Amino acid sequence: MGKLNSIYKLVGPGIIWAATSIGVSHIVQSTRAGAEYGFSLLGIILLAHAIKYPFFQIGPQYAASTGESLLDGYKRLGNWAFYGFLALTFFTMFFVQAAVTIVTAALAINLFGTGLNLAVWSALILITVALVLILGKFKWLSESLKWMVMVLAILSITTLCVALNKYGIGQSELQQVPDLSTPMAIAFIVALIGWMPTSIEVSVWHSMWSIKRLKNISSKEERIRSALLDFRIGYVTSFILAVVFLWLGVIILFGHDFSFSQAAGKFAGQLVGVYTDALGDWSFGLIALICFIALFSTTFAVSDGFPQVWSNAVNQLTNKQSNEKKAYVITLVLLSIISWLIIAQFTHQIKSLIDLVTTISFVSAPVFAWLNLQVINSPHVQQSHRPNGLFKWYAYICLILMTLFSLFYIYWRFWLA
Repeated sequence: MGKLNSIYKLVGPGIIWAATSIGVSHIVQSTRAGAEYGFSLLGIILLAHAIKYPFFQIGPQYAASTGESLLDGYKRLGNWAFYGFLALTFFTMFFVQAAVTIVTAALAINLFGTGLNLAVWSALILITVALVLILGKFKWLSESLKWMVMVLAILSITTLCVALNKYGIGQSELQQVPDLSTPMAIAFIVALIGWMPTSIEVSVWHSMWSIKRLKNISSKEERIRSALLDFRIGYVTSFILAVVFLWLGVIILFGHDFSFSQAAGKFAGQLVGVYTDALGDWSFGLIALICFIALFSTTFAVSDGFPQVWSNAVNQLTNKQSNEKKAYVITLVLLSIISWLIIAQFTHQIKSLIDLVTTISFVSAPVFAWLNLQVINSPHVQQSHRPNGLFKWYAYICLILMTLFSLFYIYWRFWLA
């Protein structure tokens, strides 16, 4: 019991990272993968986690080794890397926030059953999250997300066990093999990988969260061990839940001539309603709660991640802590307002919004992966703390594969499709 308590106190940034991941990519995309393609995309989920692993690990590893964030590392590489990252962040941040918030709001409507519409729920969620982050900041975020992810994991695995007991493993005992060579299938696979487990630029957020979590640990070696253990707990949790949601999609939805709606409210109702129809009326509250917790925790993490980037950037450019705090609040407020305006436009195009954002993440992933490798292999990092031996080769092989996948998609999208 004491050991479990020690691990609970240790984890923090890794669970926040997991909360960022276990949202749209899991509750929406993994479930869609199982519903539309059965177990055929299980290997894709495994591949996405394996191929992105080295570049996510670099976030906490660099932070623990140097006491700096990856954004500081980009600045050391040159202004081209620093401003390039900020430019892409600015281009995507409002759409990413809108994508996770609109699904959270739709699920809130299903869970609480009030007469409030999607726009009102989105506003309430964004305001609540912003106030909590401004008042509570990192400590409250870390503690609350630990509980959210733990409850989510327990409820999800419980639901899977009930479904397995009632229906078996699913997909007609693995006999059906969907066609993955169609344009629609390829486009979905790209979108699935884009945010599975999440986009690689989140490694920058993770490095910032790690600095705050590790600042009281004096030994560099202990900081690195602590950061990597925390990260691996979050990463394994992400993978397990991705498989759980895909499996649920297979058991309950695959082979039933079912497709999700583009309208946010109807989409959430389908997601919860189909589970309820399959598992029984008793499960409505359970499924609605699972889905809402998954997306609400993601909304929290994303709402903190983007402002962290801009406050860190302002600090680097002005070297004033007061400006850093103002930048965090200003970014959080602007992020909430502009994301809400986007939500108002995409209420009836939820799948299109999600697929757009995730596809951008897929195409840009090799760039961020390469930048992370350049940072961790820079002279600023002690030689013993850089990727070495087989792990170094593994990282470069993953980068090559990721680049080939991205180039193939661009070629297919603009010359073959």
